Amino acid sequence: MLPYTYNRMVHMNTTIINETLTPYGWNSIHDTHFAPFLQMGYLPARIIREGRGLFRAIAPVGELLAQCSGTFLNLQDLGVQPSPVIGDWCALSLHGESRGRIEAILPRQSEYHRSFAQDQYTMGTSAKVVAANIDKAAIVQDAKHDFNVRRIERFLTQLHTDGIPVVLVLTKADLLEDSDAYRRRMVSRFPDYPLHIIDSISGIGINALRDSLKPGETLMLVGTSGAGKSTLVNRLCNQEMVKTAPVREKDGRGRHTTSVRQIHLLSNGALLLDTPGVRTVGMHSSGDSVHDSFSDIAQLASTCKFTDCTHRGEPGCAVQKAVRDGFVEQDRYFNFLRLTQEAYSWEEVLQQSKKKKREIGTIKYQMRRMDSK
Repeated sequence: MLPYTYNRMVHMNTTIINETLTPYGWNSIHDTHFAPFLQMGYLPARIIREGRGLFRAIAPVGELLAQCSGTFLNLQDLGVQPSPVIGDWCALSLHGESRGRIEAILPRQSEYHRSFAQDQYTMGTSAKVVAANIDKAAIVQDAKHDFNVRRIERFLTQLHTDGIPVVLVLTKADLLEDSDAYRRRMVSRFPDYPLHIIDSISGIGINALRDSLKPGETLMLVGTSGAGKSTLVNRLCNQEMVKTAPVREKDGRGRHTTSVRQIHLLSNGALLLDTPGVRTVGMHSSGDSVHDSFSDIAQLASTCKFTDCTHRGEPGCAVQKAVRDGFVEQDRYFNFLRLTQEAYSWEEVLQQSKKKKREIGTIKYQMRRMDSK
């Protein structure tokens, strides 16, 4: 099948590639990374939809149904290639008019991990890459039924670890009696992050959020189920792109309406990546990452008497003094300690998990080789 792919590519110059893919974030960095695969006759493409193990990718020849090639699966089992995720740029071999096979994943500019909380059946906490090449993330929260600053801090720590810039979005502003009170609360707790308070029904605040996005920039929406992400997507796209469902009247809890991850191209040229809502926000951060994501506490910690201060009772602790003096909220301090403890527990498990994954990958590779003989 490679000669067919190559024949298509020899007639495809850089201009055609850029015209098709630049709106989806293609730039000179990707040109450099893809150059070796261009010589092999492969197509550049970005995965724009992922769900139930299936992928849709946008390529210079249009939108394609994509799956992993056998060679790619072998390399994946050996840990040479990562599992494809939404947002990935990849090299495809073309098979027919509407299908492609993923042959390689281009180097990622960023990765977003989703953590899975520890339970009795697992070794411990694990984290999986679920999206790639994200320029910015919006933490979306229902201000009326599910306002929770601790959960926002969890998301912030997660995204800080992945190196993804953050904006904060409160939805359902039409249900608030005093939206300014929520704004003051958020600015006080999170002064370093842009904040958008939105009513997706009337459209208040939508234009400000859309105007903050640049052409070719990928904004990922994260949040719990029922936060209003689906309604927000439809408003930003100016049409009904995803299904919505009402929350439960008793407690405002949401239902899973998004089962796939998908990238939408907005009218202003920005890209919107919608993700399924979560019930809980696990941790995959190191202790140092948690420390750095609480910038006010990190600054205070640098003046503690002891460099290895745990901020739990040591003499000369600047963090505890700030809590006593009212400069740091007690609730924020306790959440900082909780997240730090979770992070250290995760670090201990990670070393064992990495070793086990390498062993499993080697076994899967050997079994695949035996099946092919």
